Amino acid sequence: MKQKLALASWVVAVILSVVALLLPPTGVIDHSVIILVAQFLLLCATFLGVDSYVNMIKSHHGKSEENRLQ
Repeated sequence: MKQKLALASWVVAVILSVVALLLPPTGVIDHSVIILVAQFLLLCATFLGVDSYVNMIKSHHGKSEENRLQ
């Protein structure tokens, strides 16, 4: 289910960015569209577990910092 939602949010982000490029003025994307596309891509990454992976790397890096300081 998460994979389907991730794929759907990625497709929506791509379609939204293409439509924004094609609307007048052609080739200019408003900042609100860019923010919305970024949110859809972040949602996609969260569903795919990228957030958990980044947190795991940060916690591992934090532990190595603590060991270095001791």
